[in-house]
Amino acid sequence: ASDVYKRQILADEMGLGKTIQIISLIAHLRHNNTAGPYLIAGPLATISNWVREFKKWLPSCPVILYHGTKEEREALRNKHMPTHRSKELNFPIVVTSFEMCIADRPQLEKYVWQYIILDEGHRIKNRNCRLIRELKSLRSVSRLLLTGTPIQNSLDELWSLLNFCSPMIFDDLEVFQSWFDFRNIGHETSVEDILSTEQQDRIVSKMHEILRPFVLRRLKKEVLGDRLPPKLEVVVYCGMTSVQSEFYAQVLSGTLRESLVEVGVEGAKKISQINMLMNLRKVCNHPFLFGDLRSTETETSDRGLSEVAAGRMLISSSGKFKLLDRMLPRLKREGSKVLIFSQMTKVLDLLEDYLQLQHHSFVRFDGSTKLAERQHCIDEFNRKDSGVFVFLLSTRAGGLGINLTAADTVILFDSDWNPHQDSQAQVGCNQCYD
Repeated sequence: ASDVYKRQILADEMGLGKTIQIISLIAHLRHNNTAGPYLIAGPLATISNWVREFKKWLPSCPVILYHGTKEEREALRNKHMPTHRSKELNFPIVVTSFEMCIADRPQLEKYVWQYIILDEGHRIKNRNCRLIRELKSLRSVSRLLLTGTPIQNSLDELWSLLNFCSPMIFDDLEVFQSWFDFRNIGHETSVEDILSTEQQDRIVSKMHEILRPFVLRRLKKEVLGDRLPPKLEVVVYCGMTSVQSEFYAQVLSGTLRESLVEVGVEGAKKISQINMLMNLRKVCNHPFLFGDLRSTETETSDRGLSEVAAGRMLISSSGKFKLLDRMLPRLKREGSKVLIFSQMTKVLDLLEDYLQLQHHSFVRFDGSTKLAERQHCIDEFNRKDSGVFVFLLSTRAGGLGINLTAADTVILFDSDWNPHQDSQAQVGCNQCYD
């Protein structure tokens, strides 16, 4: 294959098996005696799954997870990655995170990689970020980016990806922009201007022709057709409880902090009232995000709150929790497995309290979950006889290439600021309810 075809972006829509395609590519190259070394880098949330998929689909190929402390990584290099063996067929596939690529760039640049493969490659769409600078210093024969995330209408971002793959061709951003005359898209260039230009000069069509050798893109509807199970999305509007309505009014009037201090809510003095929009979002999720009102009730009551009463207060204080308390028992009876996403880890804390109170089995995954625990949580949820009913995830940590196909229902407890994050969060699920 020519050098052009060795440097590409695989941009299949999310859920079409980019991981398996890459494993098949490496198996094909090794079968034809194309020695490595091969480097796969991605977000921390996905690298354990890469190792697992290699062991499942290509067990004859050695693979190592290059992660851990500085001492542990040095031990891995000495034992499994000696530079003098890097061109041997039994040299392991190296799977690591973006953070390790930055931290260990001086060590990784000692190798001439046969392939550098970036999972969730849109992470380098900012041409000035440190990650892309460090990755460019790694020597390689071929480069491949994997991403199911569309570029947000920016030629700068697209050029950054293409420049990493083929710097000899896409070496000048100014020239790249001049090809399409979309230099100020989103600013001075309007949608009407683009449509008018396309009708006259077929700019977008020309862009597709130029990018065709470098970008491979498939859509689910094109690949699966009628075999794709129907996806049902339901937007449910929840009314606010009286507590939420009161908090909402106090946020708007700027008196929430004073009111909570008066009733003795722990930590109320530290509540910030600068970002009103964020505070309103918190109110709509649960008023306990500003402090646990159950503790104040316990102090003012002679007998205190029983565990059951405290749980009822947790549910009755939020319209979303009241609705969730009606939905989950029904889904459980139907044998469903549920993913619940939230932007806020504090919301996940409250959901944990609720699930424990209602005796729903669950696992949790957020940005603070350690690497060793991440794959265990996924495996436990996907195992048919595990009995795990709910998987709690933060939207950003749980929406990156995580395979949770045992689930048939997704509940987005609160929408992300970026709507694409919500879309990506649903992909690992068989059939989604929003």
